[in-house]
Amino acid sequence: MSDKSKTIVKFNVQNVKFAIKNGDNWTPPSPMGTSMKISLEANSSQKNIFGDGKIIASIVNDKGKTGTLTLNNICADYEIAMGRKMKLSNGIADVKTIKSVEHCIYFETQGVTEDSKYPIAKTWLFGVTSTRPAESYDQNTDDVNESTFDLPLTIKGVSLKNAQGENYVDTDGNEYLVYQLTVEPGDDGYETFGDAVVIPTEN
Repeated sequence: MSDKSKTIVKFNVQNVKFAIKNGDNWTPPSPMGTSMKISLEANSSQKNIFGDGKIIASIVNDKGKTGTLTLNNICADYEIAMGRKMKLSNGIADVKTIKSVEHCIYFETQGVTEDSKYPIAKTWLFGVTSTRPAESYDQNTDDVNESTFDLPLTIKGVSLKNAQGENYVDTDGNEYLVYQLTVEPGDDGYETFGDAVVIPTEN
């Protein structure tokens, strides 16, 4: 396994792809075009239980993650796959959304290590749904004012599996959801990590 402690800075987002849930499997990843930014936030809270004037227990309410993927342009193939656009005989139409399509999103980020290397980290986001990105186009002034498009994401995760392909259950009877999985150079499966959706599996 790679020594991740040597990575001191991460930057860039590149090679974004998506794969749609197909029964118990996922479709082959498809490119989403070029991107400028991805931001991810935990959708969780903690409730403290008090007794005798002090905290006696803390209960975590973890609902996954939310995020925003900023694209240079709207990916028509992605929007069609999400059911928000439709290819017609005379163009591509925005249509009323009538379904929420579960999918996974893949992206890469670059890093800088203490010894001045630039490793690429590869990440899958699991159980993703999204809503229609807003559109805004600016008039050119002295320079070209290019538009960007923010795609809102909800990341609910998928079940962690055991070696037999069943839902992993710990010794206390708890199952786990995996929201995000990342590998870096030297990790098992790194070379092919973006070729297909990787099923999170417990050692």
